[in-house]
Amino acid sequence: MTSSSRGGTRRRRPVLVPVMALISVSGLGATAGFGGLSAAAQDPPPKIAPGAAVDQTLFRTEFIKAVDKTENGERVVELVLKVRNMGEETKNVGVVPEPGPKVNRHGSFATSLLKVTPPLKSGNPPEVYVLAYGVRSHQLQPGITHTVVVRYDLERGTAPPPEITLDVGGFVLATVSRRDQRELWQVAPKKELPQGAGQEDDPIEPAVIAQVTLPVRPEVA
Repeated sequence: MTSSSRGGTRRRRPVLVPVMALISVSGLGATAGFGGLSAAAQDPPPKIAPGAAVDQTLFRTEFIKAVDKTENGERVVELVLKVRNMGEETKNVGVVPEPGPKVNRHGSFATSLLKVTPPLKSGNPPEVYVLAYGVRSHQLQPGITHTVVVRYDLERGTAPPPEITLDVGGFVLATVSRRDQRELWQVAPKKELPQGAGQEDDPIEPAVIAQVTLPVRPEVA
């Protein structure tokens, strides 16, 4: 996990208000906004159109498309995203969380891809990487928009669904615990971040700040 910079670097402090999901309209399309340390339980997350941007506070992400490909006789689904690191430090792209209600609170970008519905049947965890000029990496540089690919190798004989819906999480800059007062970027919780001694690494139930539905299109040669 990476702490926010000190030594004169401006830090963004957490906002102690309930989580709110907002939609605003601009020339770039709809943007989902997020802030706070606890979620409004009743309100469903906003629905985001393909190509629109989700403001995850630490990242700004556009969900471009989902592509159905065949490679060496095997079916593959790739999600193509545009991700801008809004922070001041380089971040690892991270890994998609395992299915379940809780995630690593100290995860990176891919941790915020909380759930895919219906699940894509893959024999291996999805691969996540940054793609630039045909070269793969795992670093999200600050202030730069990157192409990020999430690749699912489908089980043999499995066809992808016509569309998928992603539950998307956000991030907050908050203290680790009452005894560890460092402010770190952490996955935004549905309720409150655990703050007790010994709870610094406890997984959390994340807040869903947006949902985006992507049609799964066959790749056109």
